[in-house]
Amino acid sequence: MPKPAPLYKIARKIRRAVLMDEPGYYDMFLNEGERFFARLYLHHIRQTIAVHPLNLLDAGCQTGRLAIPLAGDGHRVTGVDTSLLAVHKARHHAKQAGVKLRLVRADMGSWMPKQPAGSFDAVVCTEVLYLRNNWRELLRGLIRLLKPGGLCFISHRPPAFYLAEATERQDQEAVRTLISGAGEGPVCGSYYNWQKRDDLRRIYAESGIQVLKITPIWSLSRTLNPIKIPEEQRDRLFQEEISAPDDSGDGRYLLVCGRKR
Repeated sequence: MPKPAPLYKIARKIRRAVLMDEPGYYDMFLNEGERFFARLYLHHIRQTIAVHPLNLLDAGCQTGRLAIPLAGDGHRVTGVDTSLLAVHKARHHAKQAGVKLRLVRADMGSWMPKQPAGSFDAVVCTEVLYLRNNWRELLRGLIRLLKPGGLCFISHRPPAFYLAEATERQDQEAVRTLISGAGEGPVCGSYYNWQKRDDLRRIYAESGIQVLKITPIWSLSRTLNPIKIPEEQRDRLFQEEISAPDDSGDGRYLLVCGRKR
């Protein structure tokens, strides 16, 4: 027979289900490092969007670090996340910020096929696909929801990020996986997938997306943690990041900004 769960785990589940709270929950809306990354994403999104307001989907919105600022810009935002607690916290943060957005608790893989094709003017999906082994299906679903001429802002992980991590850990098996050309697999204890710029250009072109740019998000990620940097230095580094050429490096993520043909 399986061992019963420890009491602290049971108590944590009860607190999460009943009180909509969990000690130590990683709230991306409040975390200073995540807010810094959000500034980078939002800069590129706002720079690309020329018409307001848009009917916009944030797929995998977590607690609203992008959905809430975009709703504050005047867009009609729908945020979807699998976590009930994340949606609850996003609703709380939105209320405090004085913005309105539609929030849905659902798995994207089952929610997207139920929505009409061409439902959105823009789709945002950051730091989600690289964790999902059905990422190709999810990407097709996101593009299906875009209107012709609609914009997408979707992040992917470059292999260089994992290669540096695997090298630091002296994980030779992970290094072999990363240089094998497989594009996905178990690395450093978890499943991930990764794509180079040329891979992304091909994948998006085959999906009917005109790639406007592929830009790195936080190219200094291997050497600096924005949480540990004073605020005034974060502002300076932010300016350096957004001023760098799009081909300056791979960064922590690669953000694809595209338009549906």
